Amino acid sequence: MKFTQSFEITRWEQAAYDETGAIELGRATVGKTFSGDELEGTSTAELLMVGTPDGPAAYTAVERFTGTLGGREGSFVMLHGATADQSSSPGRIVAADGDLAGLTGAVVYEHDERGARVTVDYELP
Repeated sequence: MKFTQSFEITRWEQAAYDETGAIELGRATVGKTFSGDELEGTSTAELLMVGTPDGPAAYTAVERFTGTLGGREGSFVMLHGATADQSSSPGRIVAADGDLAGLTGAVVYEHDERGARVTVDYELP
């Protein structure tokens, strides 16, 4: 099953943990709310980020969604990331529990003039 849905970022707490030289390493805790036909719930992501004097360079995230997917309740964990020259952030579903146990699939996050959205392509047993 594949769908695309918008989401809202509800929390962003960011701090640098290494500011040696011109390259900054940072960490952010990000909260999101998903309200739609397929995905309904919230998530929390922990991002590790690289910044340069020219701006963001890359990030990687581990994110747990809790709520319902396709009418089934549970949670799942995604691993995703991108570099600054990518227009999207691809990732994978790496673990799931509750009624979502056995969930597999891919995710793609996008942020542009059309807003914040995620595409999920998944299979449930």
